[in-house]
Amino acid sequence: MFYNKEVKKKEAVLLINPYAGTRKKLREELVEILSRAYEIETILAEGKAKTLDSLRKLSPEVVIVAGGDGTINSTLPYLLESGAFLGIIPFGSGNGLARNLRIPLNSTRAAQRLLRPKKLKVDVGIINEEIFFINVAGVGFDGYIAHEFERMEKRGISPYVYAALKGYFKMEEFRYETQGISGEAFLIAFANFPQYGGEARIAPGANPSDGKMDVVFIKKPGLGYTLSNWPRLFVGGIEKLRVFSRLRVSSLCLEVSPPQPSHYDGEKGPLLSRIKLRVKKRAVRVLR
Repeated sequence: MFYNKEVKKKEAVLLINPYAGTRKKLREELVEILSRAYEIETILAEGKAKTLDSLRKLSPEVVIVAGGDGTINSTLPYLLESGAFLGIIPFGSGNGLARNLRIPLNSTRAAQRLLRPKKLKVDVGIINEEIFFINVAGVGFDGYIAHEFERMEKRGISPYVYAALKGYFKMEEFRYETQGISGEAFLIAFANFPQYGGEARIAPGANPSDGKMDVVFIKKPGLGYTLSNWPRLFVGGIEKLRVFSRLRVSSLCLEVSPPQPSHYDGEKGPLLSRIKLRVKKRAVRVLR
């Protein structure tokens, strides 16, 4: 157990996204709770390079992220190289990873759970040996949404909805080829867990610890078909739609044309035309 007065406390960093960091009372409350089980050092997330530099200097045994999927993603290189544990206090827009792990969305309850957590080893996806993701990555329509979302000042779910509506009318299907399979898709998702966030489930049944990614291909549905079936993304059954197909792979080479916008854990990624995907099995130790 992590919370035991007779055992030396684990050294931990509480990494807080800038918005959460401005709420002094919340920050003090989290530190007070977590200090019961950890020796806490608090830092603000100020870009991926700075975050990694700080983590490597402090070398904590546990990284507790008070933020969303993007902030969690920034810690992956350190977690992979150090073997440190990952703790999560949800404070993002979609909180996909926290929802997948059934971590309370209330920050106080999430912090309290970290005093006596369960442990889970989860896979990490690697694209072109330089992009790491723990939840979901993708190209096409969802990549477009990530690019649009980054440009918006407002956070939360409503900007995602706006970007999705805009992308539906702007984006077209693209060609893909992989493993002797070719076709056209509106989006291709690489899913380690079932959902993006906000309860939007792109890969029902995905197992984050099986050493494989669910590669989901979605064709562009007509407007009427979209309007009548979009609830399935949230209530279940998207895998039964005729526009849905999927592969489960431990590695994959994929070519798309024309180059498509990408995302990784909801973060804006580069335009990609060639994707080399591999899975690092059970590579990150998560507390939940």
